[in-house]
Amino acid sequence: MSGEKAGRGEFAPVMLEDVWGGWKVQVLASALELEIFAHLTAGKRSVGQLAAATRTTPRGIRGLLDALVAMRYLGKRGDQYNLRPPADAYLVPGATVSLWPLVETARACWNDWARLTDVVRSGEPCVAAGNDPGALDRRNKVAAALFCVGRDAAPAAVRAFPPRRMAEIHDILEIGPGAGAWSLSFAKALPEARVTVRDSGQVCPLARQAFAAAKLENRVTFHGGDPRHEDLGVEGFDLLICSYAMSLLGPVEARELARRCAGALKPGGSILIAEFLPNDIRSDPPLALLYGLNLLLHTEQGDAYTLREYRAWIREVGLHFSQTIEAGAFSPLILGTK
Repeated sequence: MSGEKAGRGEFAPVMLEDVWGGWKVQVLASALELEIFAHLTAGKRSVGQLAAATRTTPRGIRGLLDALVAMRYLGKRGDQYNLRPPADAYLVPGATVSLWPLVETARACWNDWARLTDVVRSGEPCVAAGNDPGALDRRNKVAAALFCVGRDAAPAAVRAFPPRRMAEIHDILEIGPGAGAWSLSFAKALPEARVTVRDSGQVCPLARQAFAAAKLENRVTFHGGDPRHEDLGVEGFDLLICSYAMSLLGPVEARELARRCAGALKPGGSILIAEFLPNDIRSDPPLALLYGLNLLLHTEQGDAYTLREYRAWIREVGLHFSQTIEAGAFSPLILGTK
């Protein structure tokens, strides 16, 4: 019995982390709104300096700074604070990949998650399609967040891509929310490749900015419209990247999208699928399954599908499952060939 009680006691801190985990999002959001990381970069390190720079009270800024120290974003020596990894890479002004869109997405969905019990009971998303005045803003924030997720992992995906197939890539299509992140890295590695980026509504502004910053705007074409339902063409692409698009759909529509993706590939072409993948018994990892709940809140039928399901759909549409690619993303990428 004592061992059982000790085990429960050891688990209690983990439970508290889960119960109060949402507080961390607001800590990061407030730090970004107050430009704490920018002020630290500029050399303001003490409570007094940062309180003056952010126009806050010493008590308030100290509490926020100390929380960031505990969360491992800042270091502290005496009364001096400093940036730590990953804050010095993802939270400072001019960061190539910023954490800010991810934080904004979490906050934009905050009230929706408070309605999870009702959605689980009804099976209906938070707001019926077409009746949500905040849907466009939330969708743009999600697209920006997924773009950041992809852009951080994409260079590793390019390095891990089979070299023989890299040499055969001339035309690239990327579809899905946040599209452009993965194809940007392929375009950098393939000087002759042409890229088409398609997303519903207005294509993620971050994608346009990133291609322009890389001086690749003359090799990319952006299209609006919804690629999940529109014609993708016939045998026009050597590489098709499906970026978090199939999970937005129910199983029937996801299979149909896989079929249209297969039709858009040239013979010998490759499909690369980026998604949050639970394991086949849907018990881990937590982030993939939480993403599935987020889709329950915001889509009619979307879900976090398993690798087994994606492999089956790839084969059903006449493609061959080749391998998974570990690229430092939240889940491995799925590679199929025609």
